[in-house]
Amino acid sequence: MGFLNDDNKEKLTAFVKFVKNQLELKTVPTISIKGNRDGLKTTANYDYTKENKIIKVYGKNRALIDIMRSAAHELVHHQQNQKKQLSKNVKDIGGPIEDEANAVAGQLIKKFGYAHPKLDVFNL
Repeated sequence: MGFLNDDNKEKLTAFVKFVKNQLELKTVPTISIKGNRDGLKTTANYDYTKENKIIKVYGKNRALIDIMRSAAHELVHHQQNQKKQLSKNVKDIGGPIEDEANAVAGQLIKKFGYAHPKLDVFNL
């Protein structure tokens, strides 16, 4: 996360803790904010099929709020995996799994912003 300043790292860490509590996650995968695509086809990825769970988020030249939304989206997939809702045939565009991740990620951004007004999340 060398391209994120210390203030943004703290905000991102606070956000991940908030999301963990909101989603009632048992665990949080390693979240790696990447300065290059490094094999990412989109802005983020969560490979639930591997034993070592890692969320990769492309962060270079993106607003912090966009990085947060991508992380939240993938954390929703992690929750879905913990609930055994994911299968090998999940569509990555549309469908109930992807639609839930998109909707809940947006909700989490708003909830975090309202819960932490001093962080000025909506102006990141």
